[in-house]
Amino acid sequence: MYWIKPLNFHYRVFCLMFNIGILACGVLVMPAYAETEPACSSGAAGCVEVGEWDISIGFGIGLRSNPLIDGDDLPLFVLPAVRYYGEHFFIDTYTGGYTFYDSGMHQLSAVATIGFDQLYFNTRNVGSLVVDAGPILGSSNNTLEEDEYQLDIGGITAGGRESSDNLVPESNESNAPLESPDWRAPIDIDQLHNRNTAVFSGLEWAYYAENWDGSLQLLHDVTAVHKGQEIRAALSRTGRIVNEFIELSLGFSWQSAELLQYYYGVEKDEVEDEALEYYASDGISPFVRLDWRRKIKGNWSWQATLHNRWLSPSIKNSPLLDEDSVLTLYVGGVYHF
Repeated sequence: MYWIKPLNFHYRVFCLMFNIGILACGVLVMPAYAETEPACSSGAAGCVEVGEWDISIGFGIGLRSNPLIDGDDLPLFVLPAVRYYGEHFFIDTYTGGYTFYDSGMHQLSAVATIGFDQLYFNTRNVGSLVVDAGPILGSSNNTLEEDEYQLDIGGITAGGRESSDNLVPESNESNAPLESPDWRAPIDIDQLHNRNTAVFSGLEWAYYAENWDGSLQLLHDVTAVHKGQEIRAALSRTGRIVNEFIELSLGFSWQSAELLQYYYGVEKDEVEDEALEYYASDGISPFVRLDWRRKIKGNWSWQATLHNRWLSPSIKNSPLLDEDSVLTLYVGGVYHF
């Protein structure tokens, strides 16, 4: 959606101010209005009963910004979701797992999920079907309470080589700010090697206490796409103001050098001029997310989501990028079958 680009500056300023305002309101308002709701009742929209399947589909309008040079923003229109929580096994759209320890407040699970960094390079992928593109919450059947329903329908170099200090310009290190964009122009992203989707597996620790949810995932690429690792962490607070349900989430993802080099690095065989090579180090990308929902009638509800991810220096200094954050906005209706 090219019309977004000319308004990019005002677009970003508005979102930054909005994020700051939401954080302040969340701290002041949520403790006063947070309530504990009764457990999920059969047929209630937004609930998943143990042993039952929940299939939903969202219809709305939204977009995810693309930080790549000349990258098209990714539209969000139809967001399907499939959820199931058994006594141990669970599936939540693009995440599945097995819980082998559950104390009620703490859970430990083996999980499998996918990476999202490839979505900026490929126009047809799972990124157009989900709001989330990074750390998530909600991989537990403790989210059965309607107030705490997670709106998930909804951010060493490759080949074992060491990072190089001889980047362009030669005086810059891999994470040093790049003053001039002139050297980036010759890189044609379409001529780079394919950035494929990686499948991760690992462990997840989850914490649940009334209106607080926490999640920590330790993940490793099991498909040998980049052989990297990722740590995803998030903390969310759910509150209710009359009939409006609000959830504020904060978190981060740490990604290894192998992972970031595969997606955002520039290898020697991808460019004719070796001065255009770029070798990424590991990095941490924080995020903030705000969800709003309101039940309409029957199985229908409204949903709105704002998600902003600030890219790590190792990513934003890549010559493939011209933006330092990824913004996702979505608003629409959700129907639960």
